[in-house]
Amino acid sequence: MGFAEWLAAYRRLASRVVHVCSVCGRPMTSSFYRASTGETYCARHAGERPCLCCGMPSDSRLVMEIPLCGRCAATAVRDQAAVKRVLPPIAKRIRALSIRTTTPVRVRLVVRDELRSHHPEGANALGMTISTGTRVLDLMVVRDLPLVQFGSTVAHEVMHAYLAQQGFGVLPPPVAEGLCQLLAYAWLRDQPDPLAAVERRRIAEDPGPVYGDGFRAARAASQRLGVRAMLDHVRRNGAFP
Repeated sequence: MGFAEWLAAYRRLASRVVHVCSVCGRPMTSSFYRASTGETYCARHAGERPCLCCGMPSDSRLVMEIPLCGRCAATAVRDQAAVKRVLPPIAKRIRALSIRTTTPVRVRLVVRDELRSHHPEGANALGMTISTGTRVLDLMVVRDLPLVQFGSTVAHEVMHAYLAQQGFGVLPPPVAEGLCQLLAYAWLRDQPDPLAAVERRRIAEDPGPVYGDGFRAARAASQRLGVRAMLDHVRRNGAFP
């Protein structure tokens, strides 16, 4: 078979391949959407809220604190019993990254309205740590987060607790949040779930001046000096080296 014949046969075969929507399984529409995972779904789902974790259309039948698709909802951390079950390996990995709180801190699940009551400007926040001096008063995480997001949020908030307990004082927001995002990114790097790669990319590509630029500055400093030397410099100077 010559090239022209092969090309014609290939085009006939390709014309019979029907791309289907990853959500409903129906033939793909001419316009479509791509989720954070790279999956595509058809325009029939244009009005549906995206899943907070993967970007696929959420399942409106689910009664949860945040919009989730069925796949992500399957790993959602819904109550304190679930926290008790999933937290030990998360905490173990954080300790392996040399971040250890001097006093154990309880992770408390809350609804988003409670988080907003403490920090109205942080409408999209998934967690919050409240401290006074070196004492951590509360560490809150939004209920119903899928396991990957729960773990990365816990890592982020544990760094806030660590900074308080270690006497870092009041740091500029890009420094504090950059360090917290760095620990979340490091925790995600070791997770086998494909959604961990989505979360890492979200952190690395965040265009914001506080969380995004802060993370990139923290990562660059840790790569130059090592995490311990970078943290020592921040403790002394309140800024990245």
